[in-house]
Amino acid sequence: MHGSITEKTFYQYLKCPNWVYFDTHSGEPRPHEVLMAKLQDDGLIEEKERDLLSDKQDLVEVTAEDPEEAFKQTLAFMREGRQTIYHGVLIDKHWVGHPDVLEKVEGRSRLGNFYYVAADMKRSRFLRDEFKFQGCFYAELLESLQGVRPVQGYVVSPDNETFPYLIEEFEAEYELTLTEIEKIISGARPAHFMTSGCKQSPWQKECKNESESCDDLSLLNRVWREEVHRLAEAGVTTIAKLSLMSVTQLESLAPDVSSSRLEMMRDQAIALTERRHIIRGTAHLPEAGTELYFDIESDPLRDFDYLFGVLEVSEKEEVYHSFFAESPEKEGEMWAEFVHFIERHIDSPIYHYGWFEEEVVRRFGAKYGIGEIAREALETNMIDLLSIIRPTVIFPLSSYSLKDIAAYIGFSWRAEDAGGANSVLWFEEWLQKKKPKVLQKILEYNEDDVRATYVLQRWVRENAIL
Repeated sequence: MHGSITEKTFYQYLKCPNWVYFDTHSGEPRPHEVLMAKLQDDGLIEEKERDLLSDKQDLVEVTAEDPEEAFKQTLAFMREGRQTIYHGVLIDKHWVGHPDVLEKVEGRSRLGNFYYVAADMKRSRFLRDEFKFQGCFYAELLESLQGVRPVQGYVVSPDNETFPYLIEEFEAEYELTLTEIEKIISGARPAHFMTSGCKQSPWQKECKNESESCDDLSLLNRVWREEVHRLAEAGVTTIAKLSLMSVTQLESLAPDVSSSRLEMMRDQAIALTERRHIIRGTAHLPEAGTELYFDIESDPLRDFDYLFGVLEVSEKEEVYHSFFAESPEKEGEMWAEFVHFIERHIDSPIYHYGWFEEEVVRRFGAKYGIGEIAREALETNMIDLLSIIRPTVIFPLSSYSLKDIAAYIGFSWRAEDAGGANSVLWFEEWLQKKKPKVLQKILEYNEDDVRATYVLQRWVRENAIL
């Protein structure tokens, strides 16, 4: 419903308030492909959700596609006192909630000696704030329908673990956020601020163009709103102006921002203004006869890590190895092959980009087991190249994603639409149709990822020297 507020509105607001504004006031919202929308707010594919609900004894599903009809069906199930309602819809004026699950619990309400609480099924294994905003929204809708506000909200993980949280502890922040969203829906344009979350918005291009046209400070990499606010209060409102100032001047203008942060932001402004990188330190990388470059492809919609790709680089050759699981049941076999490979390379550094690979390796080790030799090799040899880059190089970029930095140093992917989200959609397509060309595209994308990591490591080794 155009102009309505849903649980996804909170996610959109937290990522980029202008997403909500553009969706409401630019004619029609720019819809995302269904799977992409699930991917964005940490949802799971329906097949996985049904698997998590398979042990429910009294499970009913709301099947109507029209929101008003779905709401009527949900209310009918609630009045009947059904234990578990899947795909329910809750409506109050322009508020429309779509909790994954409504669960009946004991207590007094307009419905009888019971009332309903809401839960969402998410791929995350810990509670995130955006989940709690959504839970508070459901609680308010449920109170209007049953006369009782749930005390707790719930998130169910892919492992079928339930994470409860107290609604009242998050309510004040929720109310403030809801007030801001209502203002935007009513026509107030939010203050412009470019964030990494804008990348997930279908309006990213508009946000970026606006930022660049006004030389906005939010183009600085990993800058906080509060820092930009402090600088703006002191009259420093553009990247060009920031680039011309000394750290001493900035310290006098924004004494409550640390000197190291002011220097970092000023240097970033110089890099962006002059379109050049700045070396701030020396990158210390181990010397080794053989190096490994590691990247994992996952389908988070199914909580399925299906491809471990490794580029093995020695003085003699470069060899790409792929460890592939065609179904979740084959993950353990893929892991065993990967561990065996690592056991043959216990002295090789393992370069990756970002925290994700280490998190998956820890999770797989706990789930499927790992020998002491491989465990020690992985714990000792894994090197996050991003953590090496951050203190040593400032790039003239707003985003430090592997794609952005690799493109800056001259590397390109074979697929024009290469990207983590698209790789998930490719894999979903492969699962449905099993076309060899689609799988080949995924493997090439992963190989390009590890080769980009290799090229970047070489660039850092040669350039990050003081």
